[in-house]
Amino acid sequence: MTVMKKISLAKVEYRFYSALVFSAVLAVAIIVMLVHIQALMSQIALLENQQSGLTTKVASYEQRLCSNSSQNNQVAHATEFAKYSIQSAGYTRTYQVHAPANYDPSVRYPVIVSFDGIEGSGSRMESYAGLDELPAVVVYPDSLPGKLGFTAWEGAPYSLDGEQDAQFVRSIVSTLPSQYCIDTTRVFAVGMSNGGAFANIVGCKLGDQIRAVASISGAYYTSCRQENRTPSLLIVHSANDKQAPFAGSVSRRLPHIPSWVEEQATQRGCKTKLPSTTVGSVTHFNWLNCSDTSTLRLTVLQNQPHGWLMMPEMPELSVQSSAGYIWKFFEESSYRG
Repeated sequence: MTVMKKISLAKVEYRFYSALVFSAVLAVAIIVMLVHIQALMSQIALLENQQSGLTTKVASYEQRLCSNSSQNNQVAHATEFAKYSIQSAGYTRTYQVHAPANYDPSVRYPVIVSFDGIEGSGSRMESYAGLDELPAVVVYPDSLPGKLGFTAWEGAPYSLDGEQDAQFVRSIVSTLPSQYCIDTTRVFAVGMSNGGAFANIVGCKLGDQIRAVASISGAYYTSCRQENRTPSLLIVHSANDKQAPFAGSVSRRLPHIPSWVEEQATQRGCKTKLPSTTVGSVTHFNWLNCSDTSTLRLTVLQNQPHGWLMMPEMPELSVQSSAGYIWKFFEESSYRG
C-alpha cells in the first residue's frame, strides 16, 4: 500500500472516530439537558402546587374575615333580635335575625334560614326550634296570609300562588352580607311542616345559594326539580304523624314518605344507598354520591306527633337537641367538594 493511500485511510479513520466522539459528546449533552429540563419541570410543578396551596389558604383566610370596608355597615346584635323589612315581589316582607353569642363582626358566620308551619311566624319558630343555640346567624322570615286567611309558605294548596316566597328568601340572602358578616358558601335552610316542604323548594330553586336543607315533618304537596346546584337534604319524619302521614294521603295529595325520598334520590342521581341503621327508636336511611357531591338522608322517628320532632339524647352532638342533630348534618355537608 502506497504512502498516499495510507495517509488517505488515516484521514478517513480520523474523521470517523471524530464523528463518533462528537456524537457521543452530543448524546451526553442531550441527556444532561433532558435531565435538567426534567428537574426544572419538577421544580415548576412544585412551585405551582405551592402557589395553589397559598392561593387556597389566602382564599380561606379571606373567606373567614370580612373586609374592613364592609364592617362599617355590619351590625353586631349580640344575642338580641334585629327586625327588618324588605320590598320583594311587590310585597313588604318582614324577617328577624338572631346573631350567636359573642358575635364578632370581623368573622364570617354560617347562616340558617328557618321556616315555621301554617299559622306560624318567625317569632314562633324561634320559640321552639332551639336554633339560637347554634354558632350561626339565624334568620326567621314571616310568611304571608294564604288563600284561607292563615299564614303559609308557597307550595301548598292553601298558600298563595306564585313564587314570591322563594324570591323573598333570595332577597334576604342577597341582603344579609350588608347587615352581618356571613359565609355565603354556608347558607342552610330548615323548616317544619309547611315550612319544611318550603325549605325543600328553596333548595330546589336557590341551589346556587343554599348548601343544605333540613325538612322536619314536611307536608310535600308539590315536587320540584333542581334548578341549580344540588344541596344536601335531610328529611326527618315520624312514623306516627297523622297530619302529614308517613304512609301518605291520596285525598290530601300527600306522598308516601319513603317513596317520595326514593324519588328525590333518583332525581339527584344518588349512586350509593347505604344499608339502613336503627338505634333505639331512630332509623336512618342514607344516600351518597348524589349530584354535586351532595347527600340525602331520611331519619324516621317513632311515637311522636306531627311537629318539631325531638331527637333522643345523642352524646356526640355539641347541642343536645334536634337543632344539634340538624347542625351536625349541615356541618357534614360543608365538607363536601
